Amino acid sequence: MDPVSARAEAEALARTVAPPAVAPVATTPGEPAELVFSWHEVGPLYQGFFLDQVAVTQLATDWSGRLAGRANVHVYWDEANDIGRIRLQLLPGTLTNPVGGEGEVLRLQDLAPLTEPLARYRERLAGQFDVRIASFRVELESVRGARLCVVSIIGGHPPDGRVISPCVEFNGQEVCGRPEAAGVRFTADQAEDLRACLDPRG
Repeated sequence: MDPVSARAEAEALARTVAPPAVAPVATTPGEPAELVFSWHEVGPLYQGFFLDQVAVTQLATDWSGRLAGRANVHVYWDEANDIGRIRLQLLPGTLTNPVGGEGEVLRLQDLAPLTEPLARYRERLAGQFDVRIASFRVELESVRGARLCVVSIIGGHPPDGRVISPCVEFNGQEVCGRPEAAGVRFTADQAEDLRACLDPRG
């Protein structure tokens, strides 16, 4: 099966398998998460959109207790391919809870408490400033040693962040697992690499 077909099949299955319940993360009242933005081919006008005080404050509040330390948000614009990305970088120590699952199964859905606020933030900006922002991809990036993985969301356009794609970009290659009730099943080697890549301890 070619990679495009494999992704389509995995994502279609992910939408039919009920995601496991995600245990609520205890939030600590007080200061919201500290957000730091980085720009990649994004002009000053759009930088201003993404820095809207109300939207940024709400995002920081939604992530309160779910992230430790600083939240690095990278905004990308690829002019040649007409693709935008909003990507939260998960540095070592950033995740307050690890991704669950055992053996070959990873509960990627445990990352939804991070992607849902990011998708809401994107929708607020699209509605207030430019509807085209709704097409920006919402992603999480984690780098651990020589491992780099990118997790994205799927669903209707635009996806609301509740469903995590069973296909993960790992070191530039797409790796698709099989969704199950307990999570997403990968090969043993893939699961080991992805678990290490998403390890909150680094």
